[in-house]
Amino acid sequence: MTYGTRIKQARESLRMTQEQLAEELDISRQAVSKWEADLSRPAREKLEKLSAVLDIPPETWTEIDAEREAAGQPPDAARPWKIAAAVLAAGCAVLAAALAVTLSLLLPAPTHAVPAPSPAPEDPPAEDAEKALSAIFPGTLPLTVRHDFEFGDQPFGEYDPSLVPFLDDLEELQENELADFHFGDTANHGPGDKPAFLSVVKTNTVTDERGTAFSDVYLLYAIPDRRGDLDYQIMFRMAEYNHYVNSDPGAVTVEPFFNVLGHDGFRISITVGASGRWSFYITQRPDGTPCLMTTNGSMEADVDEDGVLEIVEKWKNSPTWEITDTIEGEEGAFIYTLSTQSEDFPGIMNLALLQEKGGFVVPDSNGEVLGRYVLRGGELVRLPLTDFSVLDYPDAAGTKLTFITDPELCEGLTDGLDPDAVLSYTDTVRVTHRQQAYLALQELYELTGLKVDECFCAATEFSVYFSLLPDGFNQRSFFTLDFDTRYGNTDNIPSIRIAWKELGNDWSPLSVGDAACPGPSMKEEEAMLWYYDRMKVFRTGEPAYASAGAPGELWLENGDLYFCTVLDTKYGPVLADMTGPYPDGVVNH
Repeated sequence: MTYGTRIKQARESLRMTQEQLAEELDISRQAVSKWEADLSRPAREKLEKLSAVLDIPPETWTEIDAEREAAGQPPDAARPWKIAAAVLAAGCAVLAAALAVTLSLLLPAPTHAVPAPSPAPEDPPAEDAEKALSAIFPGTLPLTVRHDFEFGDQPFGEYDPSLVPFLDDLEELQENELADFHFGDTANHGPGDKPAFLSVVKTNTVTDERGTAFSDVYLLYAIPDRRGDLDYQIMFRMAEYNHYVNSDPGAVTVEPFFNVLGHDGFRISITVGASGRWSFYITQRPDGTPCLMTTNGSMEADVDEDGVLEIVEKWKNSPTWEITDTIEGEEGAFIYTLSTQSEDFPGIMNLALLQEKGGFVVPDSNGEVLGRYVLRGGELVRLPLTDFSVLDYPDAAGTKLTFITDPELCEGLTDGLDPDAVLSYTDTVRVTHRQQAYLALQELYELTGLKVDECFCAATEFSVYFSLLPDGFNQRSFFTLDFDTRYGNTDNIPSIRIAWKELGNDWSPLSVGDAACPGPSMKEEEAMLWYYDRMKVFRTGEPAYASAGAPGELWLENGDLYFCTVLDTKYGPVLADMTGPYPDGVVNH
């Protein structure tokens, strides 16, 4: 077991969301997500708070470290994606210089203090950086493939009704019920549109000489007749001679899934022993009867970035991944297998699945992403580190943007470029104005919780500006963000500026009362740290301390400085603007 697994188990057992846990710990939801994915580990003081909030015995963390050490995995290598030191030693000087510019795109900087940086070397040409990266992380990873023609509606035969003797006895059926769920029942938010009732039951229970009870497990279904009566039928047998269902309340779980390879339904998981858990993906036929889509997989992620979730499974006690995907016009599904024990697999690499973001990543021991792979054309292809997608701005991707490219209409706040043209301001950045705008709106969402349905946008080499009105850029832009070199800006120090509706204007959609803010009791310096912790685009390191004033100062552990303006409102302190980082605290303009 890892720290991430234990945190996720405890959180889900308390029916807490990642956002709720983050609020309890006064951290970002992204931090919780990275813990649970074993992409980072909580600091010691956070472990104490986690134990208190999630009711985890404090000695659990020591036991996990001891367990992994006994298995030959020391505590500091507990994360499944720990890269051997030899990997980094193999990187050439060109790779190190290239990664210094690009690695911070996907994950925050290391959580430990680092010395003040030396003068940065000149950026190498993009082609040199790519060659250096390819020398260690190949452009594609080896996959084997098989065609599953039964995917979508797998046959499971017919069963003698006497195998479940209480089919007609609703009271006894409920006594032996392990889980139930409903298609087409709006009260239960079922994903189907026609009534269908399903029930996981245990039957034929026997006890061995040691007193352990074993049961067979069946999935039943019923379609209501005109009077609403239910006549349950056996769908299929899920497990035989299973003792976990009699001793473990969590042996059977049911979770809805949506947009998984074009289907909605329920995933039933059951503990079956040394092989771990089996998962059954249940959907509906057009006539409303349930069907078995597949038993291959245990989680879902958009590993090919097509907007539809694929089914992913990692074999227990084996460094092997399976990805189930469909191809338009082809029957069934294709099962892609990635084995890190393959002779063709680079022995120095370890992969982790970023389920929320999609795709596989190769991080180093500090959480920096060294490589990112997605499924493309039947291969796992490494993406450029500067390749942005909707997964980088999930909460902003639905915003309708109208770009103003005529300088006379927006006070010169545009360079007139096509918003979908790739910028060429630096050798390493491959980003468009539209992607910059979405990244900015995602940052706005992280800071305030605001989702903008539609707005106007103007963009230059340095900045993006947002307005609710096509002619609203004359000192009336409600949000502005200046990027740094990671996103196309070559000269300016990055900054954000936010306008609030309560503070003397009527064109901003941002209401202090409706936005996420730290609350009236928080001090200004604490508010600066609170806002910085929620950032994605700006965040470049761990904060050290903040001091109030006009403007306030926020210092990072690496010596970098941010200037902040925090306004005092009846709802508490709200961030109006932030500029930085100034490397080593030197203000040079």
